[in-house]
Amino acid sequence: MEIEQQQAEALFSSKGQRPLIVAFFGGTGVGKSSLLNRLAGENIARTGVERPTSHEVTLYLHRDYRLGEFPPDLPLEETRIAYHTDDRRRLIAWLDMPDFDSVEEHHREIVQAWLPYVDWLIYVVSPGRYQDDIGWRFVQQRGGKHSWLFVMNQWDQGHSEQLEHFRLRLRQEGFSDPVILRTSCVDPERSEDDFGRLERTINDAIETYGLELLQQLGVQSRLEELKRAGESFIDKLEGYPLEELETDWSEKLSQSLEEVELDLLANSHLLAGRFREESGLPWRASKKAAGDLGGVQPSTLLAEIWSRRVETQLKDLASELENLLQQRNIPSVPFKPWLQRLRDDAKSEFLNGAERACANALLQPGSAVRRGIYRIAGWLSWALPTAASGWAVYHLVIRFYQGTRGEGQFLGLDYAIHSTLLILLAWLLPWLLQRRLTPSLSATIVAALTSGTAAGLARIQQQGVAALAAAVDSRDRCVAAVIGIRDGLSASMEELPMKLPWSR
Repeated sequence: MEIEQQQAEALFSSKGQRPLIVAFFGGTGVGKSSLLNRLAGENIARTGVERPTSHEVTLYLHRDYRLGEFPPDLPLEETRIAYHTDDRRRLIAWLDMPDFDSVEEHHREIVQAWLPYVDWLIYVVSPGRYQDDIGWRFVQQRGGKHSWLFVMNQWDQGHSEQLEHFRLRLRQEGFSDPVILRTSCVDPERSEDDFGRLERTINDAIETYGLELLQQLGVQSRLEELKRAGESFIDKLEGYPLEELETDWSEKLSQSLEEVELDLLANSHLLAGRFREESGLPWRASKKAAGDLGGVQPSTLLAEIWSRRVETQLKDLASELENLLQQRNIPSVPFKPWLQRLRDDAKSEFLNGAERACANALLQPGSAVRRGIYRIAGWLSWALPTAASGWAVYHLVIRFYQGTRGEGQFLGLDYAIHSTLLILLAWLLPWLLQRRLTPSLSATIVAALTSGTAAGLARIQQQGVAALAAAVDSRDRCVAAVIGIRDGLSASMEELPMKLPWSR
């Protein structure tokens, strides 16, 4: 719904001081300009054959009021200003607008531009033109935005049945007691019509209700329009099934990312096969070794497994999520930034989430238990041979001491062989265990890439879930804000006057 922002105060240089703007509005040939000329007592508005070719708007006002700079939506070059000094008409500015049903589209555009600046509309018809559909469409659109008077001009050609039919039609449009005046501008001196009531009706209203109160009708109309727009906006926002979308959104994300993960893991095994199986990594590698694996960065390893197929899968995922939104008639605008990143920067998002996990996996390959056994085996690989050597040396010294005193025999070749075998076994067993526990370079790379892949895709999934949560939160905050505005408008409307008799 489009809300009119125009204010009639913008037309005048002295803010807060302006006349009531009353406009003659009607179709071609009904005599709007003739009525204005009769009011003015002189020919200030084009009439007759000149009118259909003119785009002019004629504004007739008291010299006490000075116009300011026209708003850009009003055609200054197509507006004729006429001033008078009659103090009886000081509080009213009369406006003669082009024919809204002219064959020239520009006439209708001028009428549409001026209508929001009008306080009181005088809808002028003729006995032969009072049922024109275009005029009634304008009445339906503008009915609640102005005070209204209805004039059946050229009454010398009309009859009472037409007047009653016109009154009935107005009541059907929501005007409970429409004021309809009969006028004729052919021979004003001899015509018996309601022309005298035309000015008196508006002047009496100004005297009874006050100029400021009459001008507030436009404010009241805008407040009501804003309130209706707010309620419509609330209904629309609350009607979006974002909570129902959550399940389908999460399932689509999970399924698609699982397929992407399978492709990335397959690429990881292919990449790892290019490294020599006999190469090994220390269990507790230095940061330099973890960050620079034979001159290859973890980010480089991850980029190697990112393929064009993966890129296409994520772009397809973005399109599928957009289709999901369209199926539920949910605007995609709140999701656009994330969906665009998924299409254009998915690789960067993946690397941002995966690189740290991959580097950590290279720093500490395997499970904590396996790394603990590996460290124990390493400690035993020097502790056991040392203990065995100490035991062999101790017995060698004791037997040598006993042999020199004649208390025993010296140790022979058999002892030397068995001692050597014992020391060798004490070193060999933990060494073999440690070697067994040392992973191959390819296995370490696969494990690191698996860990990085899981972290990178988890980041993308978290962002997708967060995008939906942010949309739900934004919707709720908008609803709360609009409810606050609507309640404020309701409070403001209670302070304004009720609709006047001439309003719908």
